[in-house]
Amino acid sequence: MFRIRFFTPEIPDENALPQAGAELQLGPDRLHFVVDLQHWPMAAYERQWREGIGRVAHGAASTALMTAYRGSGDEPHRMWALWREGDHIYVQEVSVLPADLDAPFDPSAPYEHVGDRVPASEEGLPIAEYRYDLIPLLAAYFFPQLPWR
Repeated sequence: MFRIRFFTPEIPDENALPQAGAELQLGPDRLHFVVDLQHWPMAAYERQWREGIGRVAHGAASTALMTAYRGSGDEPHRMWALWREGDHIYVQEVSVLPADLDAPFDPSAPYEHVGDRVPASEEGLPIAEYRYDLIPLLAAYFFPQLPWR
């Protein structure tokens, strides 16, 4: 099963800033994360997730699913990067630092910031990488109304 969704309503964090709990499900792996809602609403994230999944479903080699758009300040933006390789996708969490950019970050089009996949385990990177079959992602995109449980 492939799925990305919110599982909590918007709630304030300890600083009274809006956030929500979400998960990316890759087969048996459920990757939970907190979505920053201070600068971008839940509906915008959901639209971007659908578009991002659609890119891979329609043949793009990579895509991104935003998890934290932090506005125009200096805080890093966060996203899940997905790379399509053959019948699989690879997933890593990626941060984009505003100081490294030549132009303002556009959360609705984060794809240019994905870059090439660096195999985490082969390179000894201290980040998790997930390998997953492509077919459930395609099914989730093209047949979202069907129950996959």
